Amino acid sequence: MAEDEGWMKLEWWKLHLQTKNLTANHIVIDDISLLPRGKNAVEESHVNGSNLWRSSENRFEFVFTHPNGWEGPQQTQIRIAAVLSGLIPSTEDGMARVHLLTEGEACLHYCVANILASDAFSTTPILLASEDGEDDNSSPGQGVVVINAGGERIDLSAYSITLSRRWLRRLLQLNSLGRLQGSCFVTRRAHSLLQEKLSGSRFGTPDVIQRMTDIFDSTTKWRFRNPEDSQYIKFGTIRDKDKNPQYNIRNGQLKLSGQDVADLFEPSISSIVEAFETQRKATGIPITFVFFTGSFAVSDWMFTKLQEYFQSLGISFGRPDSDCNKAVADGAVSYFIDRLVGTAAGVIYNDE
Repeated sequence: MAEDEGWMKLEWWKLHLQTKNLTANHIVIDDISLLPRGKNAVEESHVNGSNLWRSSENRFEFVFTHPNGWEGPQQTQIRIAAVLSGLIPSTEDGMARVHLLTEGEACLHYCVANILASDAFSTTPILLASEDGEDDNSSPGQGVVVINAGGERIDLSAYSITLSRRWLRRLLQLNSLGRLQGSCFVTRRAHSLLQEKLSGSRFGTPDVIQRMTDIFDSTTKWRFRNPEDSQYIKFGTIRDKDKNPQYNIRNGQLKLSGQDVADLFEPSISSIVEAFETQRKATGIPITFVFFTGSFAVSDWMFTKLQEYFQSLGISFGRPDSDCNKAVADGAVSYFIDRLVGTAAGVIYNDE
């Protein structure tokens, strides 16, 4: 159908949705499908949603996360959207049931609850505030950086935190940096590598290259751990082979050197190191902990390389034992239910 209609496939367009470039003046209400009259998002998206909604309609609390650089105007739009979707009434009490925090803060809450208490950090000294209920504002706290690495973006958020034995008493956001070097860019570099290596092979056609790239994206990229081990992309059947040994294709598999695959990750690793060094110079306090979250944190190779770097600096480095993809969602719930943070303030945002 795409060919018949002359459609063109557009990828990576979401990366252009930066705050400074994003406007919605061209969107009209007719462009957006409306909810059925008298229904809201909860009733439409959940099994038995109507009964669930009626049982607690005026008691639901909603926690929304948003990018680190979003402030007053964007937060206002989120609250308006909550009203338009029927989640809350446009009243003072309704607005009070909407809670907003940055994705970086949500990740930090998750990490405090799930990493600092883990065996990996059991030998790491943690400075605790006094238990007399009074904050020692003269204390600079401990420097913590959260690296939230996703499919497209890698965001680094630096905080000064003060811990008590039961909760994170004081949180001050120092700065935030963003880089476009998420896991999808590893896949893009793999696509270019495959085009180069298979130039002249009968398997170098665009459709086969794309199939190999998709397989790399879903399997090879996440299983890679050692540059000394060859990596394989199984894309065909046992009959698929190229007699020219330079293409390394036998039995429906393409063989890649481990070092070639390691090189695909290097720009993303270097980007994190560069951003961290920039951030560390700007914080003004020593960094004690670095937490690694997001879908890209699943990569053992990324974790190993970053761990080597941070350990060389004497900085504790860790990632959640459970699903890294859920750090933002679970951290947002932790923020509201556990009330981990006593005070919070944002200072500097720098998005590149």
